[in-house]
Amino acid sequence: MKEFYTIGEVSRIFNIPAPTLRYYDSIKLLSPWKKGENSYRYYSKAQFEIISMIIFMRSIGTPIKRLTEILNDDNAGGVQKELKRCREEINNRIAELELLKTKVSAFDKNIRDTCYESDIAVVSLPEMYMMSKPFGEADELDIDEIINVTSGATGWANTAGLISTITPENLLAGRFHDYEKYGYISEIPFATSNSYTEVIESGKYVVGNMKIKTVEHFEADETYKAMLDYIKKQGLKIKGPVIERNILDLYCGNRFNPTMFFKVYIPVG
Repeated sequence: MKEFYTIGEVSRIFNIPAPTLRYYDSIKLLSPWKKGENSYRYYSKAQFEIISMIIFMRSIGTPIKRLTEILNDDNAGGVQKELKRCREEINNRIAELELLKTKVSAFDKNIRDTCYESDIAVVSLPEMYMMSKPFGEADELDIDEIINVTSGATGWANTAGLISTITPENLLAGRFHDYEKYGYISEIPFATSNSYTEVIESGKYVVGNMKIKTVEHFEADETYKAMLDYIKKQGLKIKGPVIERNILDLYCGNRFNPTMFFKVYIPVG
């Protein structure tokens, strides 16, 4: 291995642009070891460790000013602080990606279970997290409360679907469009809770799907009738309000009247 290398050779060895090396020289971060008789500037192989370190520290986001300070320290403390900072950022990013993976999986499952299947079935569902408000009250859901619930890393609103609820009494009476509450629901926990939020307990539900193309939601009637017939035949009892959840909207050629896919949850026992 030879002792000295031109800027072009160092550029190729470390895959770093020659203009970047010249910039580092201009700010006294990394200067060539010597200047040859031909006016070429040469780096020594003794600088390779420093070059590697500079490239690595820049790759983890260390600012040049901070890097200059670190290189002039008389101990390794500065390097360790930067590595700790980077490790914390990586762990935070991993947590964000794991949460994103959970969101993607939940959304994908809801689409698969809703948009392609039409069978009515009894299923066990995990806890769900709902933010809702009674229909007919003068004020809407408080925007500040929605923002608080969705704040932080969870980005709750990004995972939530619009919902309406129907009381068991209205369901049994065939009043399928007389809603009790409206709001949002998600499999992802809230960042915070407030007077609008509640946890829907895990348990047994009769579930069905609806593909709605009309503004009046006429298609819902047949789905609810079929679900009530299923509940009766199975000898089940309705244990609480129905949750009608909007899973997906698609324009389907008409952006002013999209096709809507709903999942219906009826708690039973």
